[in-house]
Amino acid sequence: MEVVWSDMKKTQLPSWISPAPQNWGTPARGKLSADNWRVVCTIHLPITLIWLWRDQGGRKRQLLENFMDLVTAVRLANMRVSSPDQVDAYEKSIFRYARGIQTLFPQHPLRPLHHGALHIGDVLRRFGPVHSHGAAHYERHIGFLRRVNINNKVGVYFQHRFTFASLD
Repeated sequence: MEVVWSDMKKTQLPSWISPAPQNWGTPARGKLSADNWRVVCTIHLPITLIWLWRDQGGRKRQLLENFMDLVTAVRLANMRVSSPDQVDAYEKSIFRYARGIQTLFPQHPLRPLHHGALHIGDVLRRFGPVHSHGAAHYERHIGFLRRVNINNKVGVYFQHRFTFASLD
């Protein structure tokens, strides 16, 4: 972790990328947001792991290649535009990642999350880029609603806070 944190301090991110917290992965930091995890896993970990394991063979090389398949899939799935070639590249990367997980960790079965990731190509093909229908938009609203103090009086808050024009 120290090596990753050190590399993070030396990495200049574009202005449109929110930096991950320097102390991620510690109990003091707590949970990371999905965006923090995306930045850590698609920017910071590849920088450090490629540098650390660049000359390694065997299992470390297999782990790095498998992780980079995941990074490639995540980056392709999160692009602001999509094309049939991009969807094909996503599917190749995510299927290679899933096969790699089965090979590298045969004692651990694939999880439902892995299965769901195998279907994102279909979603991209049918509905276009993920940002247009992703959960982040809904998560912001859910976060707002969770912060609303209703004093255990469900419905009362909204009755008094919002008025609706009559439809005459």
